Amino acid sequence: MFNKERSERGAVTVFLIIIFAFVFAFVSVFIDYSRMSSLQAQSEQITHAAVRSVLSAYDPVLLEQYGLFAYGETDENYIMSKVMKDQASLLQRSDDLSILKSKVDSSTITLERPLGMYPVFSQQVREQMKYKAPINFTIEIMNKFKPMSKVMKEASNTVDLLGMLQKLYDERERKLDQLLHHQRTSSLAVKELFPWILHRGASSIQDQSLGGSISTAGDAAAQFNDYKAKSDEDSQRLPLERVYDAEIFRYEAGTTQVFNHITRGQQTDAQKHSSLLPEAVQLVEEARQINDQMKQVIQNSENRSADDGYNRVGSDAQDETAGSGEIRKIREQTHKLLLPDDLLNQLKENIVRQQADFDSFSSRVNELVSKESMLLSTTSGNSAPVKSAVIAASRAGDAYMLKYCDSGSLLDQEDKQLQSYRSYDAARKKAESESKSKLEEAGNILKQLAALKDKMDSNQQQFNTLESYYKAILQLNTKSSDSTENNHLKDSSPYSSGKQSMEQMDGLYGSMSSLLSGITDNCLQTEYAADYFKHFDVTRLKEAVKGNKGALDELGEQLSPQHQEIEYILYGFHNPGGNLAAAYGEIFSARLAVRTMEGFIKKSSAGNPLLILALALLYGIEHAIMDMVTLCEKGSIPLSDYFKVELSYRDYLRIFMLLHGQSDSRLSRMLAVIRLNTGINPADRKTYISSEVTMAMPLWFLPGVAKALNVAGASEGRVEGNRYYAVKKADFSY
Repeated sequence: MFNKERSERGAVTVFLIIIFAFVFAFVSVFIDYSRMSSLQAQSEQITHAAVRSVLSAYDPVLLEQYGLFAYGETDENYIMSKVMKDQASLLQRSDDLSILKSKVDSSTITLERPLGMYPVFSQQVREQMKYKAPINFTIEIMNKFKPMSKVMKEASNTVDLLGMLQKLYDERERKLDQLLHHQRTSSLAVKELFPWILHRGASSIQDQSLGGSISTAGDAAAQFNDYKAKSDEDSQRLPLERVYDAEIFRYEAGTTQVFNHITRGQQTDAQKHSSLLPEAVQLVEEARQINDQMKQVIQNSENRSADDGYNRVGSDAQDETAGSGEIRKIREQTHKLLLPDDLLNQLKENIVRQQADFDSFSSRVNELVSKESMLLSTTSGNSAPVKSAVIAASRAGDAYMLKYCDSGSLLDQEDKQLQSYRSYDAARKKAESESKSKLEEAGNILKQLAALKDKMDSNQQQFNTLESYYKAILQLNTKSSDSTENNHLKDSSPYSSGKQSMEQMDGLYGSMSSLLSGITDNCLQTEYAADYFKHFDVTRLKEAVKGNKGALDELGEQLSPQHQEIEYILYGFHNPGGNLAAAYGEIFSARLAVRTMEGFIKKSSAGNPLLILALALLYGIEHAIMDMVTLCEKGSIPLSDYFKVELSYRDYLRIFMLLHGQSDSRLSRMLAVIRLNTGINPADRKTYISSEVTMAMPLWFLPGVAKALNVAGASEGRVEGNRYYAVKKADFSY
């Protein structure tokens, strides 16, 4: 018989078993899921620790000498695998109840981004210098130049203005001299013609007998009546009995010769006047245009964009720096260089009047020439019209020469009037000549330094090696080499040198003003080079700058790349003397700018703006030469007579590096020097690590369910068989 109570008990048991099975499966899945999550965390911890450990094997030489981090020569795979094993072992030992049973399945590591790449190197320089570079440069450089900003702005503006005016002034004066020369050349042609017409000062023509010389048309007219009488008398005689043949022949030949000279002279005069005087009129107009350009230059002189840098740097300086007012007053005198329009109009009127006076004279000469036949005809000849024509031509010519040829003539008055505006030119030209001579003297040391490349063979070999390293860095970064810098004494013109030196100062203050808005990579790289690279001991040049021959030849190893690293980084010449010559020239240019500013102040009473400029440049060149001697003796020099702060040779190199701006070539030269000094190729030393680590553990429950969860995105990693794999990537850089 069926037992109903016993049947119900069995149903409950099965139901509980089914419920327990589902609960157990559910819990088992969460146990494995927890283990997978733990493996993910463990894998990430181990991976990061291993990668950081690999990065700890940086090259100590690069760090100690240049503050740079790059991976050393240890096998990165060895460090990676060892650290991972040690970490995994440590985790297992520290786990009282090991439920993961994980193992490292595989690991890969890749080194990337060599130190020789520009972005990598720049970033490390940035990190190294971002705190101290702004402070050092501001305290040691910018604060020294800040008080001088206003007076240097005035000096730069004045050199710029007067330099442009000087060129325009000289061009205008050349045109005025040329037009005056055209007028004189035309008038001299009349002066050469006039003696063939009548002796100067004669107001009448008296009859004369044949036999006298015939040197003028007046002589021919004076002897005509006697010529006619004797010709008539001889005509009554047989040819062999004639007694006046010789005298008659001389008269006719002389008369013909005189009129030939008058005809040719008149044609020459007409040609010169018709060609030269219109050119003179054109020259007046060109001079007027130049004069108008000078007015415009003066008007625009106070609106220079270069002044912005000075204004920003000196914004919190005192209102009026000593000397700036005196220099500003020099620019206010530039109106003295302009010619009044009335004078130019008068010059043009004089040219037109000269042409009219010549036309009047020329018509009288033409009338005289037309009467030549009257003096050679014994039948219809008549001397009276000829005498009248000679007197008329003589009076017209005499009036012309009195106005344009004689002493005190209109042209002399023009010349005197023009010279009154040039009263300072002689002194200016003398100062210019002395300045040019002094510049050539200053350039001698540059020539000697440049010539060293043919003498220092051992040093040149090192520079050749350095050049190969430099090109290798360029090739690594797929860049082409740029041109090296030029020295600043190439042009022997004092005006060009002065303008160039002031443009250098404009650039410096412009660069410093940009730093006020925020520190730049240019400043960071400048200060990095100054801190970590060596500069030349400039006191080694003290004998050479004093003119002692052979002093440079004794420098020897002092001209090796290792003794002029900053100069090489700055200029990039691959020879023993090129970089030193460039540094010397650029320092001279900087000193010329400062000393020219002082020259403006000390020569401001000279009277004429262009003379003041010439004297200021002469003062600047002379004192810049003395400054270079002082610098090579002491290694430093006061900034100015008016600003007593010291600037060292190294400070000037820092200034020029900031002024030249950052460039890929400069980075290449830094890296080339690092390789030369350490033997470490930056292209081979990596700074970035990319790694991938795979760890595995066995699954305890339901691998299929765990795999399904993984496929559904519920967990990271992957499931293969009854094992779970966690994959972690880590990227680190110095």
